[in-house]
Amino acid sequence: MPKLETFTLEIKTGTNPGPEKPHFSINGFPLQFEEVEGTTEPGGTMNLMGETHSFPHSLALAGPENDAPDWDIESVSIKYFCAGAEPYTINLGKVTLDDNSDLNIWHEAPPVMFDV
Repeated sequence: MPKLETFTLEIKTGTNPGPEKPHFSINGFPLQFEEVEGTTEPGGTMNLMGETHSFPHSLALAGPENDAPDWDIESVSIKYFCAGAEPYTINLGKVTLDDNSDLNIWHEAPPVMFDV
């Protein structure tokens, strides 16, 4: 498992807005994003940067809290910066998060493909 130094998210919100200040958890520990730019209002885009400097057994984007409306996400693009490796990007599609759900955002790099 690689050591994750930092990661960035680009979240495009659908029809239902998300939390004003989203947060994430790594290995069960809740953290705030270091950089936040944009909005989670309907149709908006938010860019976030998180620092972990850890080995991520789990990494999750937290859903809305305490009976807040569901958050419709159109897409998520995640760029990972791991120690000793080239950065890589994973793209996720539509999902709706509620106050009982989080989005798994930890995905190891896809294997290198080549012809033989």
